[in-house]
Amino acid sequence: MPDLLAVDDSGQLRLYRGDGHGGLLGAPAIIGTGGWLGSAVTHRGDWTGDGLEDVVARVGDELRVYPGRVGGTLGSPVRLLTGLASDARLVAPGDTTGDGRTDLVVSTGGTLWLYENDWAHRPAVREPRLIGTAGWSPMTLTAPGDADHDGRPDLLARDTRDGTLWLYRGLADGGVGARTEYGHGWTTAARPLLAGAADADRDGRADLWATTGEGTGTLLFYAGGTSASGDPTDGPRTTVGLRSWNTIRALS
Repeated sequence: MPDLLAVDDSGQLRLYRGDGHGGLLGAPAIIGTGGWLGSAVTHRGDWTGDGLEDVVARVGDELRVYPGRVGGTLGSPVRLLTGLASDARLVAPGDTTGDGRTDLVVSTGGTLWLYENDWAHRPAVREPRLIGTAGWSPMTLTAPGDADHDGRPDLLARDTRDGTLWLYRGLADGGVGARTEYGHGWTTAARPLLAGAADADRDGRADLWATTGEGTGTLLFYAGGTSASGDPTDGPRTTVGLRSWNTIRALS
């Protein structure tokens, strides 16, 4: 079942295990002891061929895979490439091209790029392909899974200028199609951080986690919903983390 990764204000990487109902099981495990502040971190999918979920991160200008281990710990990183810009943000939406391998989407310089998985006995990516030509700088990206149930993973993007949350439907070639409004009121003041939760409550719909900006910060779970027109939307919310989420600097 989906888990949540978080980078705290001391630079530690935390693993929160999902409980299968949208909540979290107990205290987090520290799977990275320091140095994660300023990195871009994502997960969902197996990059090493061992059946375990791995972590992908931009650390400095390097793109790295941290192999997942039994019990939730991480192995030594494998470098995929160098030369990423410092503004590069990552999401791992899943298998975008239908080849059975999880892929990576990178937002940098206002554009959106697809890095297809090219695993052959070790983690690797192909040359990036442009899938979004402009306008992505103000967007906060996350990967909800297959929100529209067409068999392809989708993207969610929060416009930080007005708090609108947009669903970008995945295309068969790995690109993104026309967008529809998924939610509103998702300003950075009200919901500082958000992360796709896949189907965390096991009801067949894509879900979200988000932090709040009030007090010491709480963690909310949004069960996936459906609009009157039949489009996916953010659904009802419940509080699943009560305090100190204002110490978290990134979610995945």
